[in-house]
Amino acid sequence: MDIENTARNLGIGRDELLEVLEIFLEASVADLEALTEAVAAEDRSRAGAAAHSLKGAALNLGLTEVADLARTLEMAAKDGVLLGAEGQLKDLREKLQDLTQAIQA
Repeated sequence: MDIENTARNLGIGRDELLEVLEIFLEASVADLEALTEAVAAEDRSRAGAAAHSLKGAALNLGLTEVADLARTLEMAAKDGVLLGAEGQLKDLREKLQDLTQAIQA
């Protein structure tokens, strides 16, 4: 992630962006946990809501890769196709870990 460019695109300073990203990552833990539990329980409604929440927050910050993965999971929940979503959850978890590492660098 290009911190400087993202901050500029959002019209905020670098330090402010890092602070917002930390808050996003803290909140995403709860969404990801809820999403993981919902997928395991095949709870489409809860999975869709958690994915939607994560997608919206990611879009607001310009985190398109995270948002795209969350959107895919949201649509899978709406379509009732949660089987096989574990791979997408793994990809989403990895993207969030990558983001954590990027802001700690």
